[in-house]
Amino acid sequence: MNDVKIALISATPLAIAPAASAVGAVFPNSTVWNLLDDRLLADLGQQGEMTAPLAARMDTLIDSAIAGGADGVLLTCSQYGVRADHRDLAADGVVVFSADGPLFDKTVSLSPANVLLVASLESAAADSSARLEAAFAAANKTTSIRSVVVPAAAKPLATDELADHLAAAIAEVTEPYDVVVLAQYSLAPAAEALRTRITVPVLDGPSVAAASLRDVIEASPR
Repeated sequence: MNDVKIALISATPLAIAPAASAVGAVFPNSTVWNLLDDRLLADLGQQGEMTAPLAARMDTLIDSAIAGGADGVLLTCSQYGVRADHRDLAADGVVVFSADGPLFDKTVSLSPANVLLVASLESAAADSSARLEAAFAAANKTTSIRSVVVPAAAKPLATDELADHLAAAIAEVTEPYDVVVLAQYSLAPAAEALRTRITVPVLDGPSVAAASLRDVIEASPR
């Protein structure tokens, strides 16, 4: 199924290319529609929490994507992912995924004893760790989640350089881990390179989310 329109809702331009690439890999010749509010993260940082106006801004973007004929909607910002959780598939008629909802489901399905979560920002590491822990609890599974923050990866980098920074940080971790989870879409371009250097599974949000979108859309009547 190639004739689909997937709306990507982003809070940073760095997340767009990894998400679009992942969607293109599972939906060749699909239309990728980008909706960007590049103040969402900065305003969230200033407010310190998800305020009603910030939630409404994301909800408006989701509503616009659905009204514009999107066959699927993916939020590429993990810190706004909770807004996807508030959607009703029956009411929307369109699946709306959070950035890392499918990623967390995949991680939980592996039943790892130890998870290494990699982020470029302390806030992203804390937020993703808490929500991943909640996902394991909801599945009645236990795990140990350790996070590593790589500040050098917070700025735009060539893929090889990004992979080098992440691999170096991971190599310094002495505790055991069964899976590596990349907490942000901006880190996803390094996933393939990391898989050649690391013996455990390396999961990234865009590829897992794109595959999940494909599964839901192909199973839905059109």
